Amino acid sequence: MKRWTLSMMCVVILLGIGLTASECDAQLSVSVAFGRGLNTAQAGNKVNHVILPDNITVHLDGVVHFLVAGFHQPILYKPGTDLQELQDFASALATTVTFINFAPDEQFYRGINPAGGPGNTQATPANPIVTGSDTRSNAQNRVESVSFPDSVGTGTPPSAKAEPGVYLVICNVRAHFLDGMFAFVEVEAN
Repeated sequence: MKRWTLSMMCVVILLGIGLTASECDAQLSVSVAFGRGLNTAQAGNKVNHVILPDNITVHLDGVVHFLVAGFHQPILYKPGTDLQELQDFASALATTVTFINFAPDEQFYRGINPAGGPGNTQATPANPIVTGSDTRSNAQNRVESVSFPDSVGTGTPPSAKAEPGVYLVICNVRAHFLDGMFAFVEVEAN
């Protein structure tokens, strides 16, 4: 009887430790699909214009890893940014405009420019063995990790301190955003 009781206690303790560890991991490090995948990347194909899940929760000092699939640019706006104002702004732009670039001062994070070039991260050279050319593009699968630090960083320039609240995340590609490619990141105090 004592062995059975001891065995059950060990199982309960290990199960409790496992649940606690997975609960903490889910709140400090969250993976988010930013687009469904390059196999769905076709012009006018709304199925690829999604962020999954569309309601994301992370603790202050946590990280959200955006798994970017194809020609997308994540932009996170500080709490208080008005979604309707952004939608109106994007709708009023000419249909030939690729990127929205709404309220740069309200941006918490500006993702890698999928077209590469000045004003943001340089384009990554494609593997000529795979593509047959040295086309430079950031429109390939990549991960962009966004941190929500509880204090100001020490770099030059220092990273911004995150505040608890709801951050709006969009795809900066106008047509994608207008297809509904936006989500919310709720940053909770520890």
